[in-house]
Amino acid sequence: MATISNLGIGSAGLGDLYNQLETAERTKLTTITTQQTNYNAQLSAYGKLQSAMTSLQTATAALGKAATWNSTSVSSTNTAFTATTTSDASVGSFTVNVNQVAKAQVLTTGSIASNTEKLGDITGASRTITISQPGTEKPLEVQLSDADTSLTGIASAINKANGNVSASIIKANDGDYRLMLTSKTTGTESAMTVTVTGDPKLQSAIGYDSATGTGALSQQTAAKNAIVVVNDVEIERQSNTISDALPGVTFTVKAESKADEMLDVTRATDANKKAITDWVSAYNTLQSTITSVTKYVAVDTGAGSQSSSNGALVGDGNVRSIQSQLRSLLTVAQSGPVQIMAQLGITQDIVKGADGTLGNLKIDNDKLTKQLEENPTAVQNYFMGDGKSTGLATQMNNTLTDMLSTTTGKTGIIQNAKDGINKTLKTLGERYDAMEASIDATMARYKTQFTNLDVMMTKMTNTANYLTQQFSKSSS
Repeated sequence: MATISNLGIGSAGLGDLYNQLETAERTKLTTITTQQTNYNAQLSAYGKLQSAMTSLQTATAALGKAATWNSTSVSSTNTAFTATTTSDASVGSFTVNVNQVAKAQVLTTGSIASNTEKLGDITGASRTITISQPGTEKPLEVQLSDADTSLTGIASAINKANGNVSASIIKANDGDYRLMLTSKTTGTESAMTVTVTGDPKLQSAIGYDSATGTGALSQQTAAKNAIVVVNDVEIERQSNTISDALPGVTFTVKAESKADEMLDVTRATDANKKAITDWVSAYNTLQSTITSVTKYVAVDTGAGSQSSSNGALVGDGNVRSIQSQLRSLLTVAQSGPVQIMAQLGITQDIVKGADGTLGNLKIDNDKLTKQLEENPTAVQNYFMGDGKSTGLATQMNNTLTDMLSTTTGKTGIIQNAKDGINKTLKTLGERYDAMEASIDATMARYKTQFTNLDVMMTKMTNTANYLTQQFSKSSS
């Protein structure tokens, strides 16, 4: 930017005049910066609109998925087991009896006088404890030195190895310590066989063979599988969590049954209702967003005046088109017993919301619940249709997908609008730079002219002063 701080020496006021001219020139930039501010506000508003539309699309897509409508839940109360279901579960009742709970094997040594007493031979070499379990791909191997053969040393080494076995020391009484080995997993495939190589003395103290039930250890708890009878079919698994007996059903065995229990699998109407409620909420949020970005406030300050409270997209045709297309879908009659939303208790509110939004959706909870319980397939068909071109959710999701598309050659209304604004902002940026360069050039020219004028005025002032002095001398 040109400056002329030294003007005014020969002619008072040239510096002020230069600054006034510069201020006047730079007002040419104000129009551009105002446009940039407005277009940036529009870009931000489109971002908010896009976010609200994306949320609506997510909620709409959920209503168009079979998994949403096939969701199930357990309506029975059971004591010997609990069960959870997915959309793959079949609706119906099943007779269940838990014959056996899966258990992890527990082994203990006999009484040992001290937990620090060395149980192995003093050989100066190491020995290896190997704990094998049929269901474990690799046996747990633990190396011990002479100093580590006490109960404390053995338990510490096993736990540090972080295998499928945990070790602890039980103090029954003074002078009565025992090593307890517990499998971390249940079932017969986790039964432990303990062998010691390199130390016969230690082998005789803690060795055990689960296959034959022989050795120095005592079995406190036998390894057992879970056995559950479902509709007279016996199911045996290593774990108390059984997820592959009935499609979509996961059992968690808790205790042996005292009598047969019924497992009742029903449609999850609560989950269906939540999906619908989420969709209504997302639709209303979009309407609220549209109201905000298109808000208009009347002013009385003359023609063409705009309130600073107006939305950035007030009067925008794209927004009106989006709102109109989505609202029109709500009135499309679908085939089947449920043809319009009102049959589900979903209607458009004729009263403006607190933010001025008109046309929000509202739900009659009792009416919706009744339809979901009595006509679940009809409700599903209304929203889902054939999953391609019919059904409210399918149609709205297709429309939103097109509107939000960013695919080259198939860009939707939102991306096209944003691209247009960004292109305009780029042009405005170039115009600003060009205008600023022009102003700088103009002010540089003014500076040269004013500087020359200042020099000339200084010379004229000096000449006038000289002549005045000469005239004064001659007259005297």
